[in-house]
Amino acid sequence: MSAWNAYTFQAYISVVLYLFHLVLYVLLRICQLISWRIAGIQSHLDRCKVGEEYETSAQLLKVWSRSKPTPFTILYQRHFLSTHVKFVHPEYSLQKHITLMTVTDKEAIFCVPSPEVNVLDVRKWPFLFEAMHQAANYILIMPVSSLIRLSKVIGEPTTKVVWIHHPGRCGSTAVAQAFNALPDVTCISEPQCCFSLNQVYKYKNFGIWDKKPEFSEQYMETFYAAICLLLKPSQTDASVVIVKGSPTVATADMKLLPKLFPKFKNIFMYREIEKQVTSIYNLLAKVELPSDVTSYIATNKILSRMFPSIRPLGFMYNSCDDKTHLEYIFKKDNVPKPCELRFFGFILNWAEICFHFREHNEQVPSSQAMPAFKYEHWLSNRMKYLQTLFRYINLELTDERYELITEVLAEDSQKGTYMGRDKTCSVEISAEMIKRANVYLQFYDLSSWGDPFTLPNTVTCH
Repeated sequence: MSAWNAYTFQAYISVVLYLFHLVLYVLLRICQLISWRIAGIQSHLDRCKVGEEYETSAQLLKVWSRSKPTPFTILYQRHFLSTHVKFVHPEYSLQKHITLMTVTDKEAIFCVPSPEVNVLDVRKWPFLFEAMHQAANYILIMPVSSLIRLSKVIGEPTTKVVWIHHPGRCGSTAVAQAFNALPDVTCISEPQCCFSLNQVYKYKNFGIWDKKPEFSEQYMETFYAAICLLLKPSQTDASVVIVKGSPTVATADMKLLPKLFPKFKNIFMYREIEKQVTSIYNLLAKVELPSDVTSYIATNKILSRMFPSIRPLGFMYNSCDDKTHLEYIFKKDNVPKPCELRFFGFILNWAEICFHFREHNEQVPSSQAMPAFKYEHWLSNRMKYLQTLFRYINLELTDERYELITEVLAEDSQKGTYMGRDKTCSVEISAEMIKRANVYLQFYDLSSWGDPFTLPNTVTCH
């Protein structure tokens, strides 16, 4: 069986198993709602949701089974078959082995693995969202009001924090694993808590674009609290914390983090579009049933009228926070064919992130401009790239540290994941697709496919 067919088969099996899981989840929830109401558990939850019972507002649930339809799925309670254990103080979440997983406008969900399991080990789990799904023995759920109140207790992280913004396939995972190899550095790779929050507010408030998307006070307060809990004191006992953000929410992160956490160091990593998009397209152009279904509905004349909120490929919608861009992307004449949606989703994600990086630097004083690190420089001279990066974050790259890093980088940084080298398939990108891509790139005032491209404020690594 070819790699392509194997992936397609696995994708469909994952969806079938998830549908079976959902049936069990619904049946379990019906039983729980009845039994919890009788036992008084549901009444306690109702009081917690309105801001009462803070000291016991976090619910600990035992995980018996888990399932999700795709690797990228944001994890909610429905992705776990779980049962009530007890109510605990929100400060229970401050234990070192517990990590913030998902945040919405209503609740926060934490992953609770065994104390000896480190879900932040990027060498074992290149992506945190995969680690938490696999390692969760329990989940801890608290109302968002408790999350916000707890964040005010612990405050902002006091250690040095470096946040990496990126469009993916640009060396960011390799850099995260390089930092992860150092004993005095904590690395967090692609947490989904900011992404989940962004999606909730976007789909609730900006689904019909009757106003310009903007970050409300409630959104920013919750975002601030989420970052404080993600970087809680027990996670920041290292000299430096490196956070490799999610590419699907990079535009929002670039807008909010410098504003809410001015002490953070923010850097941008990227790659020329032809290499970046080809790399990710060869991995993720394969069949993914949920995306195929939504794409079909959104591009069908009848079904799109019946389900107007469904967009053709969420990846395009996820990465965009600009009303003008959204209107252009989803203008009927601009929507690609269903079979090409993934390719153009990757084009638009790259373009959106690069556009907003450039816009950010144009709007701030030069002293506050975000530096960019180009993957092509990493390929030409990895040592100089790392020396320049370490110098920017005021961390010395000693011979001992470089030896540790070299040992880690000898491996495939994404081995064992859906992004590993063994999952790569060669996918044809036609001249017509490239021509269409250049139309999008021209809209963003970015270089055409295949042309040399360097963003302003790119650091020269020599």
